[in-house]
Amino acid sequence: MKSLKDIKQSKIMTAACGIFTAAILMMHYEVVSDEMIESIVPDSGRIVRFLLKLLYAIEDNFVLGILVALFCFLLYQYSFCLGKLKTHEGVLGILMALTMLFGRAFEEFGTTQIFVMGSAQVLKTVLILAGYLLFFPQLVKAVSAYSRTHLCFQGGFDIENPKRYRWGVFGILIAVWSIHLIAFLPGMFMGDTEDIIYMAYNYHTGLADTVELISEDVLLVDHHSVLYTVLLGFFVKAGRFLFHSENTGIFFYTIAQELFTAWVLAQGLYQLKKYRVNAAVRTFILLFLCLFPWIPRYAIMATKDTLFADFLMLYLLTILDIAEERPEKIPVKHLVALAVYAVLIFLLRKNGLYAVLLSQPFLLMLNKKWLKAVALVMLCIFLSKFVYSDVILPAAQITDGSVSAALSIPLQQTSRYLKYYGDEVTQEEKEAISAVADYDALPEVYWPDRSDWAKACWKKEADSEDMKNYFAVWAKMLMKHPLTYVAATANNYYAYFYPVVVDLYEFERASDGSIASANVDGYFAFAASKSRISLAFRRLLRFGDAVLMKIPLVNLLCTSALYIWMLVFAWTRSIVKKDRNLLMLVIPMLMLMLTILSGPCNGNIYHRFTYPVAMCIPLVVGYGFRNGTKNEEENCND
Repeated sequence: MKSLKDIKQSKIMTAACGIFTAAILMMHYEVVSDEMIESIVPDSGRIVRFLLKLLYAIEDNFVLGILVALFCFLLYQYSFCLGKLKTHEGVLGILMALTMLFGRAFEEFGTTQIFVMGSAQVLKTVLILAGYLLFFPQLVKAVSAYSRTHLCFQGGFDIENPKRYRWGVFGILIAVWSIHLIAFLPGMFMGDTEDIIYMAYNYHTGLADTVELISEDVLLVDHHSVLYTVLLGFFVKAGRFLFHSENTGIFFYTIAQELFTAWVLAQGLYQLKKYRVNAAVRTFILLFLCLFPWIPRYAIMATKDTLFADFLMLYLLTILDIAEERPEKIPVKHLVALAVYAVLIFLLRKNGLYAVLLSQPFLLMLNKKWLKAVALVMLCIFLSKFVYSDVILPAAQITDGSVSAALSIPLQQTSRYLKYYGDEVTQEEKEAISAVADYDALPEVYWPDRSDWAKACWKKEADSEDMKNYFAVWAKMLMKHPLTYVAATANNYYAYFYPVVVDLYEFERASDGSIASANVDGYFAFAASKSRISLAFRRLLRFGDAVLMKIPLVNLLCTSALYIWMLVFAWTRSIVKKDRNLLMLVIPMLMLMLTILSGPCNGNIYHRFTYPVAMCIPLVVGYGFRNGTKNEEENCND
């Protein structure tokens, strides 16, 4: 047993760690100037001035400081008694600490140069990093231990008959989502909806100017999904033909998509019940799917991302069936489902190809005898991609999307380089860049969180030789100022890992703006409902958005980072628990995330890239906590 002296020393150390961490968590990154210190303590010496710069970097909020210190003390008192950190806890904690350090710097200042602006800043950065490295690993350890020993999920919504349960979930989703549907009748638009509808009618869009068209008579470009363009166009045209109203066409499309999305999610919760996830966990997931605004609003939004997420979920559920059943040979129905869902996924979003294709070989971790079956599915995906890209599109004279879509990262890096080091560019380098992009515009349009404007500078006339010369210059500039390239990339993606609350009001603004844009040329007369009940529901939803965005911790739901960290957590859990079934669900989403990190927008600007992860990851994490019995699974098969 510990002596009284040892206990006192332990308490003192814990209190010291708590106070130190509280000071670090309340420390801002901004430089404290000499002028400020001089105005507070005139004629102070160099050492005193140096120490005061550190002291005045701490936020002056006594009550909050006491509460934070108390929380840290209680956290450390609990976690220090748990023994040494486990490897995965330490790794997760370090990753969180580094994300917090650099993410906050990019959010507030757009650069990490703030860390080295004077000796006091360097020391402050070291202290902040030390505080984070102390806090986050211990937080991970404490949460992990507490959840294992104290959290016991009981109760929740459930129906003994699995099929009735599925219909119950479906009905609840439709009922709650109806509030959003009525508020935004006939359905929500997003930024790209007007372009998709225009292309469905073969009207001119700005996308046609970004490529060399195969035929001037075909203005449809495979930038947005051709499959989705045809589908949405069918409903709009049907509405006009049958009811003389494009609004009616959008309404029927919205209803169909909402019903399909609700059915997919009901099927997901049904399979969680089938595979021994208890009622309480499933109820938490159901509440999230009902109440978190991203889910119902994407369900009623005219965007390919909704159907993409739906088919991704069905793809994961098929993998789940295969993983749980572990047959000697994968049934034909599962192989067909995998192939069909995979093809639909990449037809809806090009980056989906990598998520499904690269995840297939990992199924061999469950059973190496499945090699032929996996190879057959991959062959089907390859052939479908070939037929679509090299046969169907050319035959229909549909032009592929601009190559600039794949150059988000290098163009953004060049844009930042020219903004800050344009005076160092040689004439030869300028000519190489000018051959592929608008040289003068690149530094002017640089936006740290979004590379769309840098991509828009791309010249469609650029050929392979021009690209070769550009990348030679790009590499040379990388060697001159590597940190500029790192900063350009990190600035464009930090919010996928560092929590920045996404503006929920943007849904309504973007929808109204897109509707107005679709009508601007007089081709269409879309209109959002102005009825009393619609406007009343809109006000209700705006209030709910405000509450959700402002309540601390709860507003983490409005960040892209939460869902990425949930994915990382599920990945870690699958490895630590040696849960190969869970790993099979995680891998396609990890592959998807890698493609997202080569996209044009930060997680705080555009949530459509994160949405498929946000929709699927609660069910994946829920499956990781399965703890039922085989009897429940057998009942589901009756």
